[in-house]
Amino acid sequence: MPTFTYRGVTDGGMPTTGVVEAFDEIGAMEAARTQCRIVQEVKLVRKHKNLLTMDITKPRVKLKNLAIMCSQFSIILEAGLPIGRAVALVAEQTTNKYLKRVLGDVASDVAAGHGFADSLESKGDSLPNMFIETVRSGEESGHLPEAFSRLHSYYDKRSKVAAKVASALTYPIFVLIIAVVVVAVMMVMVIPAMTSMISSLGSDMPAITQFLIDASTWTQQNILWVVLVLALVIVGCKLYGRTEAGKTLYAVIKLRIPILGVVSVYSGAAQFANSMSTLIAAGLSMPRAVQVTARVLDNHVLSSEVGLMEVGLTEGKSLGECMGDAHHFPRTLIEMASVGEQTGELEETLETVGAFYDSETQRVTDRALSLLEPALLVLMAFFAGFIVVALYLPMFTMYASM
Repeated sequence: MPTFTYRGVTDGGMPTTGVVEAFDEIGAMEAARTQCRIVQEVKLVRKHKNLLTMDITKPRVKLKNLAIMCSQFSIILEAGLPIGRAVALVAEQTTNKYLKRVLGDVASDVAAGHGFADSLESKGDSLPNMFIETVRSGEESGHLPEAFSRLHSYYDKRSKVAAKVASALTYPIFVLIIAVVVVAVMMVMVIPAMTSMISSLGSDMPAITQFLIDASTWTQQNILWVVLVLALVIVGCKLYGRTEAGKTLYAVIKLRIPILGVVSVYSGAAQFANSMSTLIAAGLSMPRAVQVTARVLDNHVLSSEVGLMEVGLTEGKSLGECMGDAHHFPRTLIEMASVGEQTGELEETLETVGAFYDSETQRVTDRALSLLEPALLVLMAFFAGFIVVALYLPMFTMYASM
């Protein structure tokens, strides 16, 4: 929990200072008022980070770690342990060092009498919004073990789908990296070594061979500039991707790119259905569930469309009507959500639709890769054949003229 220093005046009119712990400045002011009559100032004490323990990059908790943690909470709380002891036990058992540190801080906050969900929220972006809101709902309703059970099911399903997609993408990415490395080595090292031998043949150089030699020479002379330009392009694309226009453009490309676009659409539909099902089952209101789901979605365009649904819901529209205004969700998802809402079984319907789109995501991913793998092999064969023909054509030409 953050630490604040305060400066104030006691009941006797004497100036005083002290230290309090609170989630924010408002809490610090309230805590300081118990120590002195008038609080004049509160300041956050900034902790000095140790270079050996600080996080170089923004920490991210893996879905599998979240699923395991939720399972542990569900089992421990079902056994009847108080929440403070449960958090301390899970913090001791987790293997993720960042998650261990966060849960350790939360355990201290809960032991001091603060709410579990409020303490989780005070840790910034360390945990997903969906996790925090579901825990808050379970804490307020007194059904925290059930809330963690639903979270375990959700994160376990998402981690398995993500693992399958990552496993399917491993081979094409590996082949592409090898192809780029081989071509770079050929252009920078192999072809220059063979250029003198080819030139010594004395015959007229074929156009294809001359082109390959010129390309190799240019690459060898400008390799540093090539690397620098590529690095600048990558950095520029990343910086542009952080702007609103860049996020929107990249998101639209992911949704509309041939073959792979349908993977992003189905994945977004599965995320929406699974997230909404879990949040509604946890007891969140429809507008609040939509607001949290908008933050969960990976695709920026889909997230923006879901965020706009909150306005329609507050105006009295149904979820199906709000989803009808979205342009990138599949019609099946919209129709099924409308039917579930009308029959009063929205939670179960969304859970079924989420499972369907999870399986569809895997299917279309496998299909896209089945088309991508031979395309990569053909591309590699083309480059290899081009280089071989370009290197041996002068020899064939010389032998034919003898």
